[in-house]
Amino acid sequence: MDEPMAPYTRFVVDGFDADALLGVVRDTRFEQRLLAAGHFRACLQRLVFPEFSLDSGAYTLPIFASGSFAQGMIALALAISCERPMWANGRLVEVGQVMVFAEDSELNVRPSPGGWQWAVLLIPREVLQREAVLRVGRELRLPRTGWHTRPAPPPAAEGVRHAVFKALEAAAAWEGVITPAQMAAQASLLLGAFVEAVSAGDAGPARRLDGWGSARHRDALVRRAEDYLKAHLERPFDSRALALALGVGERQIERLFRDAYGHGPCHWHQLARLNRARTALLHADERGTVTDIALRFGFSHLGRFSILYRHVFGECPKDTLRG
Repeated sequence: MDEPMAPYTRFVVDGFDADALLGVVRDTRFEQRLLAAGHFRACLQRLVFPEFSLDSGAYTLPIFASGSFAQGMIALALAISCERPMWANGRLVEVGQVMVFAEDSELNVRPSPGGWQWAVLLIPREVLQREAVLRVGRELRLPRTGWHTRPAPPPAAEGVRHAVFKALEAAAAWEGVITPAQMAAQASLLLGAFVEAVSAGDAGPARRLDGWGSARHRDALVRRAEDYLKAHLERPFDSRALALALGVGERQIERLFRDAYGHGPCHWHQLARLNRARTALLHADERGTVTDIALRFGFSHLGRFSILYRHVFGECPKDTLRG
């Protein structure tokens, strides 16, 4: 008789907490920052099968996430629900369009405003290729480094979205117990949908995607800009200094940030400081004070800091500290 297993977990983050969101994808760390004001809520779900895993998150507010996928695993990622295309590594990616990442590849991603639900399937390369040969009669064109994405026909894109929704819906009804036979059936449905979507997108002769080189350049500039601003969070924003550090014009940086983050670099700098302050408040010991933390991240006017903080996170700094 099959032994029962418990492969499904569900976790809710009510109120933005960057540390609680670090491990939203299995065996990874994605740094996340809130990009819009309001009450943040994330519902995170995970399915772990013998040979692969599926993670999904539904967010009420847009964030910017940056990190790397697990070593030794291909990552198949997509937005299964979003109002407009999301920004990923310098490109706009439509809902249902599968992004294929080689092992240990990096991802910077920002959804458009409005509700957003994402999904990531992590699977060893040899397992994915084995399934592809069985299902479509050939291996998939998988990147050896970096990532690629090619739009699949609408039926294939809708098929993978439907498969993820149905798998999570079924898992939520398992009540923590499922037999290996049931797991195998669910795994087969998921793998079939992902293989079909990726194979449909990479069918035909290999081709260079338009704008791919410029997308990589934009993504590299985003990463350099982030690194510079993170190193100077305690200082007032200086547009000229940022432009000199990157070697590009201030107007170009403004366009770059609005493309990547939905707002300019000055607002990014302010939100980054507020996000860091929130993390410090959430994890402060009994000696920590709002004043000390605000000053640490460059907020010299405490009244303005409190107003900005409450506008973005929906509560006063002192309430975060007490909580």
